[in-house]
Formats: sequence, C-alpha cells, structure tokens
Amino acid sequence: MTTAHHIHTPIPRQLWIKDRCLAVETQFRKSTGRGAFAARFLPLAAVLALTYWNSLQASPPVTAWIATPVAVIATYLVLLVLSHRFHDLGQSGANLLQVILPVFVWLWVGGDLMAKLPPRLWIATAAVLAAWPVIVLLRLCFQPAPQTPKA
Repeated sequence: MTTAHHIHTPIPRQLWIKDRCLAVETQFRKSTGRGAFAARFLPLAAVLALTYWNSLQASPPVTAWIATPVAVIATYLVLLVLSHRFHDLGQSGANLLQVILPVFVWLWVGGDLMAKLPPRLWIATAAVLAAWPVIVLLRLCFQPAPQTPKA
C-alpha cells in the first residue's frame, strides 16, 4: 500500500498563494523608493479624502455600507505604505503617530477643542495640525533612503 507515501503535487493556484505569502513576509527587505512611495500613497490618500468628503454630504453619493469598507481598507493600506517608507528611511513605524494624531485631532476632536480656545490660539493650533502631517508626508516623498554599504 503506497497511499501513505502518495506525493502531493501542488496546483498552480497553491503555488501562487505560496509565492504571495512569501512576498508579504519579505516585503520589508526591499526598499520602495520615493517614486514608488508616491505612486502607492497618493491614490490611497485620494480615496480617503473622497470617503471623508462623502461622509460630509447631506445625502452622500455613495452609501455607507460601500464607503466604510473602502475607507477601512484604504486606511490599512495607507498605514502599511507609510510604515514601509519609514522603515526604508531607517526610522521606527511609531513615527506614524506624527501623521495619525494631528489628523485625528483635526477631524474628530477639532470642533469641540477649537470652540473652547481663543481665536489666536485656535488659528495657531489649526495651522500646526494642518501643516505638520503635510511636512512629514513631503519628507517621506523627497528624502532619499540612506545608502547601505554593499557587502
């Protein structure tokens, strides 16, 4: 009886899944570069901006049951692309907080917070909350990755 020793031959779909799993495991070993970062980040940021704009409408053009999963997936991919770029620059993924916290305060806490502040302080706070993530994102787009010595 040789059934216990039967050799399983993988089908092409199984080989493709194996290759995808290995690619995900090794994605941080490769550098994306500035152009690849911008090409990945900008469409995702546009999707997030459009879903936010959609949520502001009195009668949204896209229903919430479609927009919400798209926004969740786009947010996850944005965080993945940003953390990969920080990794390429030799920095910690904790630097994502430089982008996430100002955006969170601006979008969800901002209205209540700004109503309690005097106008001069409100304008200064709004300028910092709006400018800091943009500065960080521009740095990610234009800062070259450090060159590692070739062995």
